[in-house]
Amino acid sequence: MSIFISFLEIGFSHILEGYDHLLFLTGLIIVSKNFKQLLPVVTAFTIAHSTTLILSALEIISLNSLLTETLIAASIVYVGAENIFKKNFNGRWSIAFGFGLIHGAGFSGHLTGLLKTVMGAGKVWSSLIGFNIGIELGQVAVILIAFPLLFLIGKKVAQETLVTVFSSTIAAAGFVLIVVRLWF
Repeated sequence: MSIFISFLEIGFSHILEGYDHLLFLTGLIIVSKNFKQLLPVVTAFTIAHSTTLILSALEIISLNSLLTETLIAASIVYVGAENIFKKNFNGRWSIAFGFGLIHGAGFSGHLTGLLKTVMGAGKVWSSLIGFNIGIELGQVAVILIAFPLLFLIGKKVAQETLVTVFSSTIAAAGFVLIVVRLWF
C-alpha cells in the first residue's frame, strides 16, 4: 500500500476519532440552514487548518501543545455559546477561519511523529497531502451525515430548541475539555 493511501486512511480515522474537532464541526453545522450557507464556513475552516497543519507538521511554526489543545477546547465553548446567543451568522466564515488555524496545529500534533517515520524515505509531501485529504474526506463524511440528520430532527423539534440543546451540550463539553486539559 502506498504511503499516500496509508496517510489518507490515518487522516480519515483521525477526524472521526477526534471528538473535539467533531464537536466544533457540529457547532458550525447546526446553525446552517442550507449547504450554500455552510459551504463558505467549512471552506474557511478547511483552508485555515490545512495551512497550520502543513506549517506545524513541517516544523516551520511550533505551538505549545497544551496551549493549542486548550484553545481548541475554548473554540468549542465559543461556537456553542455563539450559537445560543447570536442570531445572525453572516461572516461566520471568519470565526471558522481563525479557529481553523488553531485546529490545524492540533491535527499536526498527531501527524508530526508519524512524518518522522517517513522522513528518510522522501515521502513527506505525499504523507502530508494524504493525511490532509483524509481529514477533508472525514469532514465531508461527517457533514453529509450530520447535516441531513440535523435537518430531519429540526423538522420534528423547533429549530431554536434544537440549536439551544445541541449548542449547550457542545459548549459544556468544550468547558469539560478545558478543565481536563489544564488540570488532569
